[in-house]
Amino acid sequence: MTLPAGYYERLIASLPDAVVAVDRTGQIILWNPAAEALFDRSATRALGRPVGELLGPGSQIVRDIRGVLASGESRLLADGELERRDGRTLPVSLVASPLLSHDGAVTGAVAIVRDLSRLKQLEDEVRRGERLSALGGMAVGIAHEIRNPLGAIRGAAQLLRREAGPGSPWEHHVEVMLREIDRVNRIMEQLLDLARPIPLNLVLVNLAQLLDRILLLHEDAGRQQSVRMVRHYDPSLPPVPGDEDRLAQVFLNLVRNGIEAMPGGGTLTIVTRLPLTSPFETAHRPLVEVQVRDEGEGIAPELLERVFDPFVTTKAQGLGLGLAIAHRIIEEHQGAITVESQPGKGTAFSCFLPFKR
Repeated sequence: MTLPAGYYERLIASLPDAVVAVDRTGQIILWNPAAEALFDRSATRALGRPVGELLGPGSQIVRDIRGVLASGESRLLADGELERRDGRTLPVSLVASPLLSHDGAVTGAVAIVRDLSRLKQLEDEVRRGERLSALGGMAVGIAHEIRNPLGAIRGAAQLLRREAGPGSPWEHHVEVMLREIDRVNRIMEQLLDLARPIPLNLVLVNLAQLLDRILLLHEDAGRQQSVRMVRHYDPSLPPVPGDEDRLAQVFLNLVRNGIEAMPGGGTLTIVTRLPLTSPFETAHRPLVEVQVRDEGEGIAPELLERVFDPFVTTKAQGLGLGLAIAHRIIEEHQGAITVESQPGKGTAFSCFLPFKR
């Protein structure tokens, strides 16, 4: 069977993994479209240049390619890292093999580099789901054991308040008791929200109107901290199917967190738009993005990957359940929530919600 002209070139160009080939001297002779996207360099700029000059002599990819050229033996890196030009670090895997002539001499090397970001994200989601499942079982048990005696305590406190009457020296203490009992009940409700299915009352939600209501509620808090709220809404966005109360819970949390992240003042930017990139593997899915961006101190790198886990918080006070619940609510809407943060520069949370064209 004779293959059509250019078949192999089209085959390599269609691969989702980056393919980089070099000759015996280390000059690049092949750079497919996936390599252009992964390394953020065009084939025009890459071809003919030394691989070490283009990617940096200290790069793991360059070291493995040079090792293959020197030894003629293949190399496998199952769990490596690639530092992109924009400063981001991506998890990657690498297979590097020699290119051989008919007589077995090494004439070059080829490396196949796979972006593992999506795989790592899925692994994180599975681990988060397992943790939430374990926490949910624990929360149900705790709620059963605590709620009954807590209800009795609240009833006794209400009786004490009624018996003491207005103006009693114990009035303030009883009010403190009741407030704290109610706070514990709210915490139990939050824990149960992580354990049980979230029923959604789906309607068509106008995101701009919903966000405006939430920002109105936070005007005083923002003014007190010298936080300026900036809106960038895309007026062409369609309404999205969602539970308005649950989505309000998510955006209330994100706006409040953004304001609290800037005690010295700053700008809180709220954006709605059709996203250029998708957090899902299939980018053709129609999505709306809502981004809440602050200019605070940012989130420490060691916390960033766990920021949606229960009980992980950057605040001196707080349980760290707000973002975990927000993540759960967005997932129940078949969407996704992501975070980007730079220490000293700020944090941006993006909520992606599907809609029907």
